[in-house]
Amino acid sequence: MSLSYYDALLPVREPVDGLQDVMAGLRLRHRVLASICVPAGRIVVAFVSDSARLSRMFAANWARAGTDQEPDATLYALARPARRYGLDGAWDGARWWSRDQKVMAVFGFTSYRLAKVCVRGICSAVSNDDIVFLHGCALSLGTGNDRRGVVITGSSGAGKTTLVAGLLRHPEYPLTVLNDDWGAISLSSGNLASTGERMLHMKSSSVLTLRPGFFTSAHPGSYSPDLSEPDRTARMLVSPETVYGRAWSTSATIVEHVAVVVREPAGWLPPGRRDEAVRELESGGDVDSLHHHEAFFNGSLILMGEEDKLREERHFRRLLDRTTVSWINNCGTPETLVDTFISAVIK
Repeated sequence: MSLSYYDALLPVREPVDGLQDVMAGLRLRHRVLASICVPAGRIVVAFVSDSARLSRMFAANWARAGTDQEPDATLYALARPARRYGLDGAWDGARWWSRDQKVMAVFGFTSYRLAKVCVRGICSAVSNDDIVFLHGCALSLGTGNDRRGVVITGSSGAGKTTLVAGLLRHPEYPLTVLNDDWGAISLSSGNLASTGERMLHMKSSSVLTLRPGFFTSAHPGSYSPDLSEPDRTARMLVSPETVYGRAWSTSATIVEHVAVVVREPAGWLPPGRRDEAVRELESGGDVDSLHHHEAFFNGSLILMGEEDKLREERHFRRLLDRTTVSWINNCGTPETLVDTFISAVIK
């Protein structure tokens, strides 16, 4: 079994000293304010760094917030080890999160993938109790009065992108894509809003799955390689319209259905009761499962203690109470995966 990127992430720890005071003593040249849309509002995250490259990528990725807006949280991305800033080396090797000050700091910060994970975790941590963030693709299926919102969730590698790519090749089932692989849902109303990302940070392989022939047809300027990666062709920032075409939308929808994609042996039986479903989501499956490393199928969550886990558990109980849930076992061909989803969700 291969490990996911989330398995190698630095652990999240809570600092003993005031993190904001430690950061205030450093001179960091770059500050970008991002606006992440949630139902009936937005979360503003400040990205503060001494890396010009990561700051440019952050600014390209997210919608910009006004310079006069007070951030809901701040991410300090420091490119060098702590000793290079005159600090104790004990600051290395962790993502430091102060829940009281709403500040995260990471030393030796070189990967934009890490920036994306940190921002997603921060948004979940600072959002109000009516909001749950899901790792998955948000769709609006159907037209007119038959329109309904569906979120396709599951662990990394479960087959979510393969499923969405297959659905896009079925024009008889009209759909729009509102969020590529992460977004917020209101637990009281079911409202889901597009996050407002101007560019998507995606694996090149996922882009090619969704749009075969991408590199021969994409317009110059519609994408840029992620130069923070050792393999500079592995990931990119790309405009959503270039990947999804007319299927991309920034509108909102009401989520009525959650489709959970898993990779289990043929004959696997999904959880039968709500409590069993919540436990499956919380654990990410048993220790032999492909998705064991992602609690709630979301490796970006900041889960430092029992209180954090219980909060997410309450969120998912409420979500499962208000939606229809279908478990889609990806144990066959891509065509079978799409047919299973259509039978469970559309027909």
